[in-house]
Amino acid sequence: MIKLFVVGFPPEMQEVELIELFVLYGMIHSISVVKDKVSHQSLGYCFIEMVDQTGADRAIDAINQTMVRGRRITVKLADKKTAGQHQPSAKPHHTKAAATAQKPQRKEENTPAPKNKRPRKSSIPSKDSVISE
Repeated sequence: MIKLFVVGFPPEMQEVELIELFVLYGMIHSISVVKDKVSHQSLGYCFIEMVDQTGADRAIDAINQTMVRGRRITVKLADKKTAGQHQPSAKPHHTKAAATAQKPQRKEENTPAPKNKRPRKSSIPSKDSVISE
């Protein structure tokens, strides 16, 4: 099975329409349209598993960068990073919470300790404090 990542199609496009579009180029094993967790509306991307490599190649060559209902569709092979996100609860990467919830940078262990602004009082007597006889 060859998994394709399809992005950019109109959210109102039905699974059946996607199947009709891709079945022209090869046999489809499965389709998984990613939907919003709350509204259950399509987020405009999906994963399609094609039965063989030649069908997947034909679909990529024919459909990639074509216009469907005024939107440009991108079709490419799904890499492992993208393929793991096909759960219905997947959220877009550009959420505001994700941008603000960054981990703080760790200091390197070899960084010298900051110096105090005032020198500490020394327990060694200074030259002036020694009484000369």
